[in-house]
Amino acid sequence: MTGRDRSAREMNLTIGCAFMREHEHEDVVVISPSCIYACTRFRVRRTKLLPREEYLRIMRMSIPEVVAHLGRQEDYQDVMDLAGDFSGAQLIEEAVNRSLARSFRNAMVIAPGDLHTLTGEYLARWDIANVMAILRGTVHNIPRRQVRDLLIPAGEVDSALLDHLLDLATCSEVLEALRGWRLYPVLAEYYRICGERGVFARIENELYRCYYAGLLGLAASGCSGCRELIAYLRFEIDITNMKNLLRLHCAREACDITVVDRTMISGGRIPLSLFRRLYGVETEEEFVNIFLQTEIVPILAQAVRELRQDPNFSSIDAAELVWRRWHQHRRPIHEVEIAITRVRLQQMDSLSRRQPFSVLPVLAYLERKKYEVANLRAIARGKAFGLPSERIWQYIVM
Repeated sequence: MTGRDRSAREMNLTIGCAFMREHEHEDVVVISPSCIYACTRFRVRRTKLLPREEYLRIMRMSIPEVVAHLGRQEDYQDVMDLAGDFSGAQLIEEAVNRSLARSFRNAMVIAPGDLHTLTGEYLARWDIANVMAILRGTVHNIPRRQVRDLLIPAGEVDSALLDHLLDLATCSEVLEALRGWRLYPVLAEYYRICGERGVFARIENELYRCYYAGLLGLAASGCSGCRELIAYLRFEIDITNMKNLLRLHCAREACDITVVDRTMISGGRIPLSLFRRLYGVETEEEFVNIFLQTEIVPILAQAVRELRQDPNFSSIDAAELVWRRWHQHRRPIHEVEIAITRVRLQQMDSLSRRQPFSVLPVLAYLERKKYEVANLRAIARGKAFGLPSERIWQYIVM
């Protein structure tokens, strides 16, 4: 047995004993050893992600220094193997993308039973992102190499199929090659109008509607941690709907309420009727009163308090902040969106600690890994364009 195996087993015992002491007066819930082992491994992996101090060090490096530094990290050692085919910021992006895909594949190998099923369903969102990137790239004649840089093979549509899709010349060929994909019926519905203005947004909305419906339905099966996962997903849907509403409101051309209805995703905590009411609001008082009824406000207020280090920033202040952007037909402040993401990740971490032997530690790690890769990509791109460190730091999520 290796030292790493012994450490993992010792941690299993430590966490297991602590869990039993904490719940010794409750009804006994049988948790399989494979689940305990898998969740422990993900918690260990979570501790190996880059800390704040490491980002601060990397921010002071040149791109060649970043490459050399990543080559010494366990998760990014293959950066040196890629140096013959890539260079500069593109080398960093390729290496971190491969690390992310590898982490997702390893998660599916490690996670047993219900954890495996839920993790696979959760990762299906990458299939949507990959398919949409390829469809847009095909229709708009974007260089295949450029499209490929965006792809993360993490779900049902694997690397081999993605490479095949990239070799196809037309939208119809891509759709035909995806006949075996479980979300193909959504694509087939729009087959004849592929490439028409606005159709990709409609396809993407419908794909995510199906995705969330499937994931919420699976999570409702009653597994350990699923109640908390459902709450997390419902708020994620609310945030997505609010972003979509702001995007529609900021569009150059006004749209009618039927477009809003097609864009909204069901399953969130906020009734879709409330989003419909918001879209037609024209006065600050009415907007603030409606927006204060949403569960977005407390998270937004907390995010801005942390961002601005202003303990007095209230929920009303948060609603008025959104109103000002809304009234000016401007998108949300990027720094505020990043701050909200930070708060959501903190919540996921907290949930995973409360449910240590559930799907939550798995998803907490995967989400953190996703943003680690996004952070390194932001740093690479920022340095390639000569942005100051202070500007790049605004895009870092921790």
